[in-house]
Amino acid sequence: MNTIKIKNVEIGKGIPKICIPLTGKNREEIIEEMEIVKKSNPDLIEWRVDFFEESDNPERVCEMLGTINDSFKQIPVLFTFRTKEEGGEKSIMSEDYVKLLKEVSERRLADIVDVQVFWYGEKSEDFIKELKETGAVVLASSHHFEGTPSVREMSDALYTMENRGADIVKLAVMPQSGKDVCALLEATMERKEHSNKPMITMSMGQSGMLSRICGELTGSCVTFASGKQASAPGQIKADELKKVLGDIHDILK
Repeated sequence: MNTIKIKNVEIGKGIPKICIPLTGKNREEIIEEMEIVKKSNPDLIEWRVDFFEESDNPERVCEMLGTINDSFKQIPVLFTFRTKEEGGEKSIMSEDYVKLLKEVSERRLADIVDVQVFWYGEKSEDFIKELKETGAVVLASSHHFEGTPSVREMSDALYTMENRGADIVKLAVMPQSGKDVCALLEATMERKEHSNKPMITMSMGQSGMLSRICGELTGSCVTFASGKQASAPGQIKADELKKVLGDIHDILK
């Protein structure tokens, strides 16, 4: 697997990198949240702009993103608008989604930009190419809150996202049983054998927590932790996660 170095963080090598999401509804909440998150010293920051009350105002979004960048400096920032259809806070028209992501990328306000490949459809390949031309690293994502697809379907989804030009691919699913968690891990390890792109996978919820800590073994190179609050079910507090990942790394050495 190839690695990607963004600022001082090499994604795809060693201990899975910890990413903490910012989920504040307004500028004041986000600034308060940033101070809390800084204390955990994360490897990456994700701004979940779908939580932001002014997410329909590109200028306000860019202003807030500039503040986030200034605050975290050498920590890479992942920009994400998670749509209602894939478990986010809001619905958005596809043309507004494209406009927002292009605006952020062209202004070079985010190090990584999340693109919901299957939600956007066949045009996602051209869209990813456009974003990459601005210098942004593109993370292709797919979220299944209704259940867990088969091992083959998950492996195919990861392959498709990589094949459409993404730099990093991400798949999140919701388990209904322990077997579903094992299926996600199996699909991840299968793609690890054939993929040359950094990969992020997770099984959400309480029963899926195992998938958030075993990435160094399975090939998932980033794991999401909760800061002030979780952005998805099953996220572990950042400080606790860092200790567990360190312990597993020592065992695997």
